[in-house]
Amino acid sequence: MKVIVFDFDGTLLNAQNEIIGGQKTVDLLNQAQKSGYSLAICTGRLDHDIVYISQKYDLNIENRISLNGAVVYKQDHLSATLLDKEDALKVNQYLQSYENDVRVEINTVSNRIWKTPRSADLPKEFYDSSMIKTDFAEVINYQPVVSYLLLGDNGKLLKIQKDVQAAFKNINAIMTSKTSLELTPPNISKGLALHQMYPGAQIYAIGDAESDLAMKDYSEKLYMVNSQSFEGTYKVQSITEALSDILVTEVV
Repeated sequence: MKVIVFDFDGTLLNAQNEIIGGQKTVDLLNQAQKSGYSLAICTGRLDHDIVYISQKYDLNIENRISLNGAVVYKQDHLSATLLDKEDALKVNQYLQSYENDVRVEINTVSNRIWKTPRSADLPKEFYDSSMIKTDFAEVINYQPVVSYLLLGDNGKLLKIQKDVQAAFKNINAIMTSKTSLELTPPNISKGLALHQMYPGAQIYAIGDAESDLAMKDYSEKLYMVNSQSFEGTYKVQSITEALSDILVTEVV
């Protein structure tokens, strides 16, 4: 089995939710499917945005990885790894000291939960599943929470990352961009989810952030878009360039 898996934001989509490379990228994805590749999206977004893109561009993506590997849809089966409730409550209390400087959101399998609406300059979901709740502790008590998303200054996020890593053995803290930090359950990653979904497959992965590096050990190649050089990865300017290289390799 041959698989091409790619990230969303910064890889497939730009800040305006437009496909990077436009119709050429869409044509290459369609060409890949005709050449026998299965397509998969592995993203920090919620699953419904994968469904939207799959339907809009007729990509027929049946198996989907969202929330950076914590939620997996394989055909009609969903599995999710959740934050421990007590740890989630303690993190919520710790983050209150940063609430004036860092935007804090929590994610369930199907919803993003905010204290205030997002500003216009932040990425927008294709399907808006957001809910406004001023008390995250109440949400955590009654709903299974998958992860935290923190948005803000890089220096503050790195400080939070260090504190969480030191205080919570059962929480991963990973920078998904220079201005975003995700707190997730342990033993989940894009790479592990990919390996479990496609054991033994020939996988080509395309990403742009630290969270995408987890796919390297389970891929024939990991292409990193417009990113610093990482050992064992292939630096490219765009997903279009990566797809072209994969398909040229197929022809050869």
